[in-house]
Amino acid sequence: MPIYEYLCPACNGQFQKLVRGFSDPSDLACPRCGNVKVRRAVSRFATLKSEDARIEALADPATMAGLDENDPRSIARWAKKLGKELGEDAGEDWDAMVEQMLEEELGEEGDEDGESPAATKGKQRPDDLGWG
Repeated sequence: MPIYEYLCPACNGQFQKLVRGFSDPSDLACPRCGNVKVRRAVSRFATLKSEDARIEALADPATMAGLDENDPRSIARWAKKLGKELGEDAGEDWDAMVEQMLEEELGEEGDEDGESPAATKGKQRPDDLGWG
């Protein structure tokens, strides 16, 4: 029995319905407003990539878009994305290792302004901290 997603044009609602078979049930209505003129939505789905496809995707220059090699936080975001792409090959503690390296780079006591890494998360730093 598939679970279908539906959209309601009357209230812009979105809902899911467990359906017997592959056709819409006769009593189908939006749970928010009761509108019976709903339409089936295309759900997101996942695809499996072969190892060759994963390596090819990593070689794509677009994966480096927005990367600032002078910003440790930018490098950390890229490294976490790389870890997700590598999956099990990266190891279970990949993100923790990246966070530890970021904290070491920024200094456990904080940056030169005295702010902790948590307080400066997401801020752009103009100086080159030498990551690279």
